[in-house]
Amino acid sequence: MNAMAVPTPITIDIKRILCPTDFSPVSLAALPVASTLAEEYGAEVFLTHICSPVPYTAGSPEMLEALERREENEAWEKLRNILVGNDLRNVPASSLVRWGGPVDEVNRLVRDDKVDMIVTSTHGRTGWKHLLMGSVAEELLRTVPCPVITVGPKLQRRFAKAASIKNIVYATDLSEESKAAFPYVASMATRYRAALTLLHVLPIENADNPNAKLLAQPWRDQMRKTFSPCIDWHSAASYEIDFGDPAERILFYAKEKNAELIAFGVRRRSEVATHLRNTTTYRVILDAHCPVLTASFWKS
Repeated sequence: MNAMAVPTPITIDIKRILCPTDFSPVSLAALPVASTLAEEYGAEVFLTHICSPVPYTAGSPEMLEALERREENEAWEKLRNILVGNDLRNVPASSLVRWGGPVDEVNRLVRDDKVDMIVTSTHGRTGWKHLLMGSVAEELLRTVPCPVITVGPKLQRRFAKAASIKNIVYATDLSEESKAAFPYVASMATRYRAALTLLHVLPIENADNPNAKLLAQPWRDQMRKTFSPCIDWHSAASYEIDFGDPAERILFYAKEKNAELIAFGVRRRSEVATHLRNTTTYRVILDAHCPVLTASFWKS
């Protein structure tokens, strides 16, 4: 009698979560998500505001220095007020103020403070609007060496309070890039005993093929062979093959499953720049009703 193969679940420790904010209500929507993860993983939240240097357009150096000092002091005060609020009261949290370009400073913080995950919103009132709504967003998502969980503008009200993760939709085309997010997905599914939907979307023209189901089966078998050995028995997993526009189908399954998280890998920045607004990533982040986890593939 052959012994049944026992899955070896992936476990990942998340000890440091970076949560950037510009103090707008939109950016603060990311706090309950960061708190939920920090409480589950026993992680610390680093609440961060990045100040942009005052341009030398007018005024003396002394005046500019005074303006920057006032801006920094106000930032520290606002961060302190957030820390004593309800969203982060159950987790260890500290505040940071930095000066510089958002992408450079985020990457520096991730590297120097050994950040394991970033939780942020899609846009805000000031500099972060440009950070996660355009080309700067793409640079961050595709260069930072840790996963990013993004809270979009259509986040459902149920995420206003910290909640568990019961359903995860993970989209993959079985490329190395798309697999970058899977270790985090598998770890979270194990932690939360969440149901996991693994989705591969084929081009819409294949749907008209009378042998579409036969074409889909090898992909489903490959997905099961690749991922099932790393999924905990307690996490119910389904392997779905669909046809159509990837962003539309990902969002459909997330709504159908009432997902608390969507996840997929993204390609690192390449020589040929592609504006984020034209990508599946951008469209899913802006239209998702739940947080979206992205991770970029890094070759050693």
